Amino acid sequence: MRLFHRPCLIAAAFAASAVAPVQAGGVTRTFQVSAGGSTAWTIDGQSNPPLSLQRGGTYVFHLNNVGAIHPFNINTINAPGPNFLYNDGVTNNGATGTTDITFVVPADAPATLHYNCENHVGMNGPITITAPDPIFADGFENA
Repeated sequence: MRLFHRPCLIAAAFAASAVAPVQAGGVTRTFQVSAGGSTAWTIDGQSNPPLSLQRGGTYVFHLNNVGAIHPFNINTINAPGPNFLYNDGVTNNGATGTTDITFVVPADAPATLHYNCENHVGMNGPITITAPDPIFADGFENA
């Protein structure tokens, strides 16, 4: 008895879905990040702006020539230092230079996180974590 009549088609469909996964929150966004001295992060041209991220969304923090003295941390509390890193879903937390930190926000992420410089107390901002809008959860407005 043969269970699969077209194994090549099934393998091709699986491979295609592995290449382009659908994000639960449906959001992908890149933030441009640079160090504004030792007093503020500049994110998309603003000094220490509050950020709002959705659960299930993918966010890339593109660091632009950030000096080694300014590690960019996603933290559980608003404090400098390496002791409060939030690493669930975060790749490259605490990076410097010209590189990317990627954050795929887990469904159980806390409602509030923070971004901080590891060494400078003034370089920080709040990150509010929200649930995706159910009207647009599948990328289309429900009728």
